[in-house]
Amino acid sequence: MKDFNLDKAFMAVKAQRFEEGQNAYESALQISPTVEAWTGLGICKLFQLLGNQTMEEVIYCFEQARQLEGADQKSIELQLISYSGLVIEQAASYSITIINQIVQAKKDLASAVIVAGIAAGLASNSESLAGTIVHGSISAASAGVAIGKLGEISDHKIAGQMVINLIDTVNNNITNYLQITSKEQESIAFANRTTVLKEMILQASSKGLQSGKWYNTSWVWFWLIFIWPVGVIGLVLRAKNK
Repeated sequence: MKDFNLDKAFMAVKAQRFEEGQNAYESALQISPTVEAWTGLGICKLFQLLGNQTMEEVIYCFEQARQLEGADQKSIELQLISYSGLVIEQAASYSITIINQIVQAKKDLASAVIVAGIAAGLASNSESLAGTIVHGSISAASAGVAIGKLGEISDHKIAGQMVINLIDTVNNNITNYLQITSKEQESIAFANRTTVLKEMILQASSKGLQSGKWYNTSWVWFWLIFIWPVGVIGLVLRAKNK
């Protein structure tokens, strides 16, 4: 019989309650270590990188899943890479939105109180980018990066730098992982995309420019070629938002 904790965790993640999902996956692992529980725990941690989780913990969870007897290692690797791609895209979009809002507020109102409220309001009321739970194949489920400490920041340059640091951390861990697993082309592609995302954040931070959703740009084709699940998700989001 399937552990109810796994169903509880899945429902929590689908509702973007990542901390609750993390607790449920940890409970499931105490009963029996499974690929689903380890990868699920890694995913919950990945979407909370702007909070108190680390990329090292994420990698550890996926490595534990890979080492289980009968584990589909390629599928597990694909989940790690795909989710990491989604997280950096979402985090970049969040930071650019916050930067633009703060810059505009300073221009229009010149009020530190209102500026501080924008980030907090975004954390609780923003429309998160849709994500997708990848489990063997892509299935429909909503997921967005937990804003965490980013929602407490009222300085647009600090907000931008926080996400740039996050992107660097994810990039370093994923590209190292890809190189170890002899996926040099994917490693280069991932690194190139992170460079572009950081440039977008820096540009928004310096000029307060608006930026479109990532899935409405030509980069959706980039992901489709190099890490296809992210590209497929982008095309689905593009179609849903027309």
